[in-house]
Order: sequence, then structure tokens, then C-alpha cells
Amino acid sequence: MRARCLLREGQDVKSVVAQTGLSQPHVESIAQAERKADVQRLGKYMNTRLRELGLSQLEASKLGFVSRSTLNSLGKDSRVPGRNTLERLDELLSWELGSSWAVMYGSEPTAREEENAGPCGKRPVIDRGAEDDYTNLAHWIDKRLRELSMSKSRFAAIGGPGRTTLATLGTRGYRPTPETLDRIDTHLMWEPGSAMAALKGGVPINRGPIFTAHPGLVPLSAIKDRLKVLKARAQRQQAANEQMVRDIDDAMLHVNLLADDLGDPRRRFAAQLGSSGTGTASDADAADQEDTS
Repeated sequence: MRARCLLREGQDVKSVVAQTGLSQPHVESIAQAERKADVQRLGKYMNTRLRELGLSQLEASKLGFVSRSTLNSLGKDSRVPGRNTLERLDELLSWELGSSWAVMYGSEPTAREEENAGPCGKRPVIDRGAEDDYTNLAHWIDKRLRELSMSKSRFAAIGGPGRTTLATLGTRGYRPTPETLDRIDTHLMWEPGSAMAALKGGVPINRGPIFTAHPGLVPLSAIKDRLKVLKARAQRQQAANEQMVRDIDDAMLHVNLLADDLGDPRRRFAAQLGSSGTGTASDADAADQEDTS
């Protein structure tokens, strides 16, 4: 079958679907049979998604879905996460159920906030194996600043990287951090991953319709994006808190049951004396009379 041959050649699921006309679920089932789970690929996608959501691994672990040790070790060895872990990872990353599993077999995750995508749902193409091209990144930044009628000083003032940071990109071994690239995406109104795509020689994708935006629109857009991230974080924290309350209720139920089983301590002590055979019937009667007197 052609799909099997293409998958064996290393092509991803999306490419095989386009070339064969088969449905994506069908190609994914073939990929599962033909390939080993690529946990390293899942680890890369997970870290990229966490950056998009504005979460560190520590912050993500505090939400209660996946432990920090699991997040940190994912992709560093060949151990394949269990189905329960994959489902919880989907919840953490706001992916549709089954996305984590699909990523391991060469498919793409489906984000739940599709309404935030740009025109036609386009995403930047990132060639992660390419050399860093700082000239290309600087070209696209300057071009976008002109489109937005924004100076570099204004760009820095609304939350983008400062003039010094932009001027030192690629010099003296300086490489932008993921946070810097995310800030460039946000405040230039680019789709997530666009700055990385430009750094790797690609083309960034503008967010929204193509027009010359009013400069005031940029900080508003950045604030809106930040509020969406905070809302998603709050929803996850709420889910974690609700689960904690349920766990506490379960623990209290077990404590109450145990307390009922233990009963009155005085009766339990009397029962222990009776079972040991150290007392006599007259002794027990005398004890009862003392209790009633």
C-alpha cells in the first residue's frame, strides 16, 4: 500500500493524507502499526505548546494534571506514556483528546482554541534543522514594524524586546530565548511560532486581516492574548482545586468510617480485658456497679 511506503520513508501523517486521499484516522492507524512511538517528538511539541500558553514546566505541574517529573522526563528516554497520562497531557495543553497520541505517530495536535487562528488557520512553517538566520529575522521584524507604523522604541515600550536586544541578535553568540521569540510574536501580531520560523529562514504569518493597523491596536491585541492565557490558566487551576476538594471529601469519608468502627474507647478497653481472660465475672460486675454508682 502506498500509505505504508510513504510512512516508512519518514513522511508525516498530514503529508500522507494529502498524497493518498485516505482519511487521517485511517493513516494514523497505519502509522501505529508501521512506526514506533516517537516520544521525543511529543516532548518537543509539548514544550512548544507550554510556551504558547505562557507556562513553565513548574507552573504546569502545579495545575495537577501531570507531575513535574513526568513533564521533565518526557522525550528524554524511550518510555512511552500510558493512555491515562496522554489524556491528562491533552487536558493540560488544551489539545483535543487523542492529540498527544497522534503526535507520537507523526500527526499534528488539534488545539482547542481554533478561533484564535489566523486567516484560513495558517500556521508558520518551522524548519527546526536549519541554521539560524538572524538577517532574515531582522528583515521581517523591520518590515512588520513599518506595516504597523511603529518605532523600535514604541515596540519595546508596549512589551516587545528592547532596542539593545534586537541589535545584539546573533552577535557575540547571543541567541534569543523562547520567551523573547514569544514576545516578538505577540507584539508584532504574528501567529505563534512566526519569530522562530523567521529565525530558521522562513516566513512569519500575520494575525488577522491584511491591512495597516493603528499602532494602538498592537498593545490591545497583546493584552487580549495575555488575558486568554490567564483565563486558560485559571480554568486549569479551578479544575485542579475541584479535584483536590473531591480527594479531601474521600479522605474524610474514610476517616469517619474508621472512627465509627473504633467506637467508644471505654467499651473497646472492656472488650480487650474480657478477651484476655485476666478478670472474673465478679470483677466485671463490680466494675459495672462502680460505673453506675
